Amino acid sequence: MGIVLKHVERTKTGSFQYRRRVPKDVAANITKREFKRKLGDSQKEALAAYPRYHAEVEREIAEAKLGRVRSESAGNPGASEREAYAEALRRRADLIAAGATEEALEHEADSLADGYPQDDWEPQGVPPVERHAINLMRLGPDRYRPPEPTLGDARRLYLKEHLNAGSPEADSRVTGLANRVIEAAIAAMGRDPVLTSITREDARLVRDHMLDRVKVSGDKVSAATVSRELSIITAVVNFAKREFGLGEVVQNAFSQLPVARIAKGRGQKASEKRGPLPPKVLAETRKRVVANAAPELALVWRLVEGTGCRIAEVTGLRAEDVDASGDLPHIRIEPHDLRRLKTESS
Repeated sequence: MGIVLKHVERTKTGSFQYRRRVPKDVAANITKREFKRKLGDSQKEALAAYPRYHAEVEREIAEAKLGRVRSESAGNPGASEREAYAEALRRRADLIAAGATEEALEHEADSLADGYPQDDWEPQGVPPVERHAINLMRLGPDRYRPPEPTLGDARRLYLKEHLNAGSPEADSRVTGLANRVIEAAIAAMGRDPVLTSITREDARLVRDHMLDRVKVSGDKVSAATVSRELSIITAVVNFAKREFGLGEVVQNAFSQLPVARIAKGRGQKASEKRGPLPPKVLAETRKRVVANAAPELALVWRLVEGTGCRIAEVTGLRAEDVDASGDLPHIRIEPHDLRRLKTESS
């Protein structure tokens, strides 16, 4: 043939046929192993039949890719650009492990790109994983670097690596609070900021947004609560600095951010602090517990009332945590496999 057509070969009998393997990334959506059709016995017939069948194949591959992308998106709707890059990098590594050469990677990139509408020779509407995969296969990880980590990336890493989110040992209350606080910070800034771009002004915006919140009772959230939440954001950013290797590149804008002075002492006055239960309430509670509760619950209440411990700290006590042998009987509140502490300072 004077003109070389992609995916067209001449058979032993002299006819022309279209033959193309189904791309690996859509093999689960297209059950056959290859596209194959006779185009004609002559070059003229092949040239006439090729455009229609090639467009048909391209359309089927594109629809299969779209179905796979939708499935992946449904399974991981919150995937970030950095996570998409990591998935694309894994795909490239799988191809190399299977023996793909640089030329084969280039061909795979072209095949991926060809499945999407083209505008000025660039594919349009490409999902993040495919977009990163195309660039990685063409340029390699040394020339095409991963996206800079965002606050959302820092949150995911902190929940997974520091709080063991998703594991049986994870404290759902702690992970849930950390997740909500970072989500609120991202919402206050109106974007998921790259860590290196967060300024002190951004941090003040988040702080002021937190101070302006109103509880169900109608009162504003206390400065003490906002300080605790900002300490969580500070911890997440510090953890990300270390784990992402950012070092001095990132200055933690949330560190030592003044709260009480800005809130004009709200939540700091003695009259506004939560005091202990009044003696009358304690006496009435004790009477009801003794009269109605099971003996075990009565003992739990006795320890809570006498020590000020949290309920979980008392119910999580082990025999070795109780020392009644000396002149000063006492209990030890320590984290262990059966119960974590609410905070490190506990």
